[in-house]
Amino acid sequence: MTGRQFLVHAGAAFLLLFSWFGQAEDTLDTDVNQLITAGGTLTDIVFALHKDDSLIGVDTSSTSPAAVNRLPKVGYYRNLSAEGVLSFEPEHLWVLEGGGSDKVLQQIERAGVSVVVFDKPTSLQELYELIENMADRFGAQAEGKQVIAGIKSDLTTTSSRKEPLKALFVLQASERGVVAAGTDTVPDLLFSYSDINNVFSHVGFKTVSTEYLLAEQPDFLVAPEHVVKSHGSKEAFCQAQALKLLEAGKNCRVLVMDSLLALGMTTRIAEAQRVVAEFANELAAGRE
Repeated sequence: MTGRQFLVHAGAAFLLLFSWFGQAEDTLDTDVNQLITAGGTLTDIVFALHKDDSLIGVDTSSTSPAAVNRLPKVGYYRNLSAEGVLSFEPEHLWVLEGGGSDKVLQQIERAGVSVVVFDKPTSLQELYELIENMADRFGAQAEGKQVIAGIKSDLTTTSSRKEPLKALFVLQASERGVVAAGTDTVPDLLFSYSDINNVFSHVGFKTVSTEYLLAEQPDFLVAPEHVVKSHGSKEAFCQAQALKLLEAGKNCRVLVMDSLLALGMTTRIAEAQRVVAEFANELAAGRE
């Protein structure tokens, strides 16, 4: 859906929606003001393009940069309400894929707000395309190219470690099991660029068995901050079922990362990679 007006996928509703939107491809309006972004990735890019003066509100997943905290919140992007959004009197609403229900976005559109839903990037190339798309909408093509060039120059795969380490990214740890990040995820990309082997090779985020983890024995764990906080502390997180059986859990070798930094395909991807690589380098140095 990148670069198109919001479209509901249900076939039965298509003709009705088509009459509302007029055409599938929308015309770019580079005079973007009174903008609300719903999705941390989108908000991050707006700031990276230095177009944050167009923002009048963001959703609660928009946690970076720090300057975003001055903006009022419209709720979580997956649970938007028409009343909440419209109370800000926006001209534009940009939503990350998966944000808002079809019904809510239709209501906002009917109120005269320009609604655009952007695909969630799952790779660096898709991130670059999203940055270009958003830059085009601001008429800020030069700034978009600079942001992309900065990401490319900052990402590095160099490593001074004698042997690669193994890691596990934990999205959830409870009595029901551990949900880990496999391939085609941001954590897996961070591991790859940091010369770290992801012990979980399945695609996406899935539950992994205790037996599998005991056999693989990751050297360290990585977890988003909100997950660790849900346990009360890092020490309590390490005592979660299954994790406490691992050497990494027993010794609480855990890198706790800002949630958006760890999970979001944003302009801070190189920063996220550096955080992971530095933790791994310190761990490796302590073993030598």
